[in-house]
Amino acid sequence: MGDMDMSSAPPVHTVNAFYKLLAIEGAVLIGVAAIIYLIARFWKAEGEGFLREFGIEPPGKRNTASPYHVTQPLSRAQRLAVWSLGLLWILDGLLQAQPELGTHFFDAVIQPVMSGQPRWVNDIFLSVTQLLFTSRPLWFDSLTVWIQILLGVGILAGPNRFIGRLALRVSIAWSLVVWAFGEGFGQIFSGGSWLMGSPGSVLVYAALAVVLLSKPDAWESGRVKHGMQWFLTVWFLVSAVLQALPSADYWSGNGLADMEMDMAQMPQPHFLAAPLYALAHALSHGPMWWNALSVAVPFALAVAWFAAPESRAVQVATGAVLLLVWWLGQDFGVVGGAGTDPNTALPLFLFTLVHNRLPRDGSSPWTRLWRSAPRAAAH
Repeated sequence: MGDMDMSSAPPVHTVNAFYKLLAIEGAVLIGVAAIIYLIARFWKAEGEGFLREFGIEPPGKRNTASPYHVTQPLSRAQRLAVWSLGLLWILDGLLQAQPELGTHFFDAVIQPVMSGQPRWVNDIFLSVTQLLFTSRPLWFDSLTVWIQILLGVGILAGPNRFIGRLALRVSIAWSLVVWAFGEGFGQIFSGGSWLMGSPGSVLVYAALAVVLLSKPDAWESGRVKHGMQWFLTVWFLVSAVLQALPSADYWSGNGLADMEMDMAQMPQPHFLAAPLYALAHALSHGPMWWNALSVAVPFALAVAWFAAPESRAVQVATGAVLLLVWWLGQDFGVVGGAGTDPNTALPLFLFTLVHNRLPRDGSSPWTRLWRSAPRAAAH
């Protein structure tokens, strides 16, 4: 979530060792994958005859049709979700392979996240990350690189294949690990702002994985779409609450302005930094009014997704807000040399695009609650 500047580049010999380790691990993984592929091809072609040689009668042919196959136009939304999630994980893995993160992952990413956290978060979760990435920094960083790249490649196989479903299930577990041990629970306990990425991009990754693991009847009945509407409603509501908390100290002082200034000072081209400097200067004047706006926007989006999620105006406004936040609030997530992911606004934008490609049914969380209320009263 976000990125941090580096005080100094790692030594050349350390960078060389890091990439040599990545190359060795990559070669081993490719070799293992090739062996598994060849065994699978052999078994598919010769498996029955091989069993009969040992007097074992092969089991009857099973139906090989995927239980996760959905029909048009649902498949278009499913494919968009597959490509979005798969490429996001691959991008995260490639970003994790930056030379600075091989030795400075704790200093660049985890240490800033630890600031302001409750003691139990640091002691139980972030201290574990500190131990791992300071004891064997190259090994654990390279391991993280390959986990995320392999997850992305596996997800691109799609939920119709076993490897795709396995990657999706593992990605949910890995998302929760990253959220706790890498993002400090999205900094929700330390004054995190939705403008800077709270409550955490990997939660959106996990939500997309859950969507893709849904069975066809859930897609066709609209339960997937309705679940996505509830997710977005709750997400924006939580974002507004986090921004409004007095403990976050955004109502007075220069909390937002200081974060924006820190981001503007990241190593980046002037044309990217100039708008951030201008916004940081504006945020330092009238912080109460700026924070009121920062609370009102996600609250309005929460209401909109609760009441009219199929409105084109709501969908376009949401996309515009998220892209604007990704630019001015999150500096595209990867700018600065130590970004580990594109931050939260981009995955959330892709999540809304998947929702928008699903067929309309004219309902909303509000109308469904209203219709279910008389039934509940009747019972």
